[in-house]
Amino acid sequence: MTGSRLWSVALVWTIVMTTALIPGLAAQGPTWQLSVGAGQTWFSGGMTDTTSTDVSYTLTPTITWAATADRSVGDFRLGIGLSYLSAHLKLSGPDVELVDRSLEAREWTIAALVTVRVLRVGKGGAGFSLSAGPALGLWTITGLDSRTTIGGIAGLQFAAPISEGWRLLASGGGSVSGSPFESTDLPAEFEPSTLWGGQVGLGLQYAF
Repeated sequence: MTGSRLWSVALVWTIVMTTALIPGLAAQGPTWQLSVGAGQTWFSGGMTDTTSTDVSYTLTPTITWAATADRSVGDFRLGIGLSYLSAHLKLSGPDVELVDRSLEAREWTIAALVTVRVLRVGKGGAGFSLSAGPALGLWTITGLDSRTTIGGIAGLQFAAPISEGWRLLASGGGSVSGSPFESTDLPAEFEPSTLWGGQVGLGLQYAF
């Protein structure tokens, strides 16, 4: 079994077990949390020009929309996250930056997340938490067959109560995955490379 296949099996197993365990643990008391938000995502990598180091090719910065549902399990929270983004291909060099708007890359991501609170702030329930987990990316790219990538995401959130049950969220984080491009998609002098992402965002969270 290849490494990619092992990662795929591990991710699917994690998502299935998370989904199965959360309802069964509902009687333990702590609340559900539903979060929605949007953030700006920046990319690096995805493809490499093997003949030059002066220019880089990646996806354009873009808005990412996300939603998460999770529930406490002891000192942790287990959850499922879903996000969506749409970006174009960008070329950057010392004196040039070009965007190919004829190529659109859309990604739906599903992630199995473990969240732990790392710092409380004051007595009103505000605080920082850290989330991380494996992620499956489902890509559709103009003129190409759909494909999947396996990777991981991690993020730091600050939650501040604004009313009964509601919190304002501010977050920052990153992601890593395989390239959404395959060797056959690219000219001979290019090769797929790891796709890195960084994000900051705002959102709302409701606990019940």
